[in-house]
Amino acid sequence: MPQKYTGIDSLDEMINISKKRFIGVDFSKIDVLKDELNACDYYVCSGAINTLNKKEFYSFIEKCFNASKKGFVFNFLKNKSFNNIKLEEVISFSSSLTNKIATKNDYLDNDFTIFMIK
Repeated sequence: MPQKYTGIDSLDEMINISKKRFIGVDFSKIDVLKDELNACDYYVCSGAINTLNKKEFYSFIEKCFNASKKGFVFNFLKNKSFNNIKLEEVISFSSSLTNKIATKNDYLDNDFTIFMIK
């Protein structure tokens, strides 16, 4: 059985662009902070949480991780971010949800990725 890919975003503009770019992928308008998330194997978030305040930032991570069956992967700015959340705090919070985390920070100057595994 072929894998099914789906995407979510809270902005109509991003949904419309994505539908044109990724033919055959289902996209839905969902606000992770307000809407219920469907269970799926993985959630992946790239760059979307950098403008959230601290409470929203951690709520987003927790909701995506809890809705995933296997894990959640996300990246964020480790320095000069819009929300001034410290890297050590994010690692500590992620580690409070699972003891299976991996990190990657050698691909772009200011990006940091956390892999949270169930």
